[in-house]
This record gives sequence, C-alpha cells and structure tokens, in this order.
Amino acid sequence: MMEWMENYLDGTKAEQTALGMIQIDIAEHGFENWLRLPAIPIVEWYVNSTEEVADQLIEDYRSIKGVEDIIGESGIGQSYKLKEPESLVAFKDGIMDIVNSMLIYLTTQEMANAYYAEHTN
Repeated sequence: MMEWMENYLDGTKAEQTALGMIQIDIAEHGFENWLRLPAIPIVEWYVNSTEEVADQLIEDYRSIKGVEDIIGESGIGQSYKLKEPESLVAFKDGIMDIVNSMLIYLTTQEMANAYYAEHTN
C-alpha cells in the first residue's frame, strides 16, 4: 500500500509534504489505525504547522526588512531590496502549498480506505 502512495504522491511540493505527513502518521498510529484517523486531528496538525511556518516567515521578513532599513538609514548603497509584492506572493504560495497538501493527505486517506476495503473483503 505504501508503494502505491509513494508512486501516486511523487510530484509537487504539496504531494511530497502530504506523503511525509502520511508516513509520520502511519509510523505513529499503524496503517489500519491511520485509515480510521479522523480528519479533525489531521486538520489541527496542519493548522498548527501552518501557524508555525507563517510565524517564522513573518519573523524572517521582519528581520530582513529591519536590516534593510538600518542600511538605508546609514546611507550605504544596497544591491538587494525586498520586493514586497513578490514577498506576499511567495507567502501566499507557501500557505496554498500547505492547504493543498492537507487536501491531498485527506484524499489519499480516503482512496486508501476504498482500496483497502475492496482488497480485504
């Protein structure tokens, strides 16, 4: 079963993230328990992870912006400046990767349940 999932989820960053999360949950709960794992704890884990990632991205942005401001105030020329629209797009893309990963995770779990039910009865 894991081989099927690994072949199915071998492309995008969101697929790779979902596969990693699935593997962690199967290792922690066992395959059959993972099949019955309710969506709410999975979504809660994604929400907590998203918050941690977003907080880190915001802190990184603030740090870089702070250094940029200090350099600008000191009159030293800069060869690189943060591009705010591009930074917001990157942030949105990161959040969407996480949301898509959650959707892929839950869809894969549902497909695994259907496959398992079909091949064990």
